[in-house]
Amino acid sequence: MDGKEFRVKTFKGDFYYFLNKIKNNENFSLSRWGDGELKILEGEYINLTNIKNGEFMYDPNNDKYKLIRKKIIESYLAKDDQYYIGIACRCCVGEDKHFYMKEKSKQNENNLTWANIFVNSNYKLFMTDFLNEMKNRDIVMVVNNKADISRLPFKIEKTYYVGVDAWLNDYNILYKIKQDYKDKKDKIFLFAAGPLSNILTYELWFNMNKNNTYIDIGSTLDVQMGMRPTRNYLRGGNTLNKICVW
Repeated sequence: MDGKEFRVKTFKGDFYYFLNKIKNNENFSLSRWGDGELKILEGEYINLTNIKNGEFMYDPNNDKYKLIRKKIIESYLAKDDQYYIGIACRCCVGEDKHFYMKEKSKQNENNLTWANIFVNSNYKLFMTDFLNEMKNRDIVMVVNNKADISRLPFKIEKTYYVGVDAWLNDYNILYKIKQDYKDKKDKIFLFAAGPLSNILTYELWFNMNKNNTYIDIGSTLDVQMGMRPTRNYLRGGNTLNKICVW
């Protein structure tokens, strides 16, 4: 134990844990690690650049990915009281991979949550309670360059667009954000940029300022932004009723 009150995790409970932080103006950073990010951690080849909306790849035999992988592993191991890592749950990837991700992160239990925290049975809560709260906040987004942000139900102060394999090709956007928001506070940053989101949630929290909140929202708003529904929960699949377990 680290001296903090232990948080008993439930899927719905953790969703409101983070939403209540936003409502109470308690800044934090949330980095989510799903199947694709797990492959990067394990050093396995993955290529999603030509499917879905055009995502990312990792080739362990390609030197250009070595430095960026070191950065993403650094972000996985970073620690702070208000820095949270979302990992794949046992009901989605199995016991072995779940505990592998937990142990590899070396995080305190309180600083771990679900990678799926905004999807499956929590998705309807995200689309209602979470988005309603966004209407009251100053929002900054990093999204796919195919996204149509005018369709979103909340206003956006500033948007940064990225393309395919953004964690490699659009890494420099980090410096643009730092330049624009170094001295700003009380902003909510929403990232939908694959593994680049993991880097941004880390870099901006630790190396820009802790006066804002940084959240990796993944694919949750793809349909609302006019992109293809690439995940089962976005297509109305039965995972919409799935309550993930810890």
